[in-house]
Amino acid sequence: MIKNIVITHGYSDSNKGDLAITQATVDALSGRFQEAEITLMSTFRVNDPDFWFHNRKMKENDIDIIQGILPTPYIGSNTSFIINLLAAARLFKDIIQLKTSLSIPFLGKLVGGKQHLAVSTMRKADLVVVKGGQFIYNDKEDLRGDLFLWRTLQPIKVAHQLNKKIIIFGQSVGGFATIKSEKIAAKYLKLCDKILVREKLSYDLLAKYNVKNLELIPDTAFYIDKKDVEINLNNKEDKDVLGITVVNWNFAESNNPEEAKEQYVSNLIYAIEESTVKHNLFPVFIPQVTVRHHGKSDLDLINLISVKLNEKGIKHYIVKEDYSSSEMVGLYSKCKLLIGTRLHSCILAAVAGTPVIAIRYQGFKTQGVMNMLGFGHFVHDIHYLDGQKLLEDVGSVLKEYILIKNKVINKSEDLKKEIEQRLNDFNK
Repeated sequence: MIKNIVITHGYSDSNKGDLAITQATVDALSGRFQEAEITLMSTFRVNDPDFWFHNRKMKENDIDIIQGILPTPYIGSNTSFIINLLAAARLFKDIIQLKTSLSIPFLGKLVGGKQHLAVSTMRKADLVVVKGGQFIYNDKEDLRGDLFLWRTLQPIKVAHQLNKKIIIFGQSVGGFATIKSEKIAAKYLKLCDKILVREKLSYDLLAKYNVKNLELIPDTAFYIDKKDVEINLNNKEDKDVLGITVVNWNFAESNNPEEAKEQYVSNLIYAIEESTVKHNLFPVFIPQVTVRHHGKSDLDLINLISVKLNEKGIKHYIVKEDYSSSEMVGLYSKCKLLIGTRLHSCILAAVAGTPVIAIRYQGFKTQGVMNMLGFGHFVHDIHYLDGQKLLEDVGSVLKEYILIKNKVINKSEDLKKEIEQRLNDFNK
């Protein structure tokens, strides 16, 4: 009987996609194992002043939230030589405390600090669930990239050392900077009892390395329920809402990142402007990620686009409310359709029954999910975004609107049922 469950790799509630994954995981597990106590292990440090802000929505659940196995050694989003040194010192201390707590528990209790609490919690677990998302990757083969991948994989190793049942629940795996990194990830993932990936390219990648107990599953966020919200959209008049999400992407793969970003912005603005003129739509920007990555958030780019739209005299609205995952579904239900760059905005819109046109930006996760929904042909690449083609897809959706909307509703319900069925395997 499963009485204690640990969920690893909790992130920030300011990333609404990750919040949806985490909330859906808790909802699914608490529904399946109603008597179990659930602990969420955060990738943030408990002495970070923003620790509970990052968990402000998840703490409303009846679960424990603690610092996880080898959390980020950084506090805050700033980086400098001194901050990097402090981070290195924290990581070294965490490693010593972790090893002590694993090998000599009574000594770990004396000197193990938060790592001892994490190990003790995992030692009591009947099931360890590595929540979904995309964090088993590295985009650079350098010290920081290698350390990130290694640190991310350590909760799996610790759970294995403690002889725990480990299930990967809705992951995308990769991309990786080198074959070497692929092999390292595959080595750790082979320690798991079951690996449920959320799209076929991750499945094929791991199958290449003969990873066993590998299955395909819908993204966990399809399990989220809808909660209605009230929102007053200024200047909306009687127009239907065009929902828009963006990503403040750095275009590191491009030879000219600044130019690539400008092309993304200008083509998106073109499609928005023409949609207001030709299809009488009212643009509403919905921030999905406001936690800052390297000093940037989606709001920075939304505000930039807002200035440009104001210069063109295009009325629009920026959502300011801090919604839960279920409330986000309610918000997306008010949109006629969504142009979504953030993957989980596309998923939550689909759960709401709202047709989606997606812009992929990182690896293959967006394409895979849109293929599952049956709308892989409504996916654009952020590096080659064409505003005219984006506009044409808006017209195509509106032309076949009822048919497409019904297909979205039915497929989303099927994907949720598939997740429910997979939960039956968790206690076998």
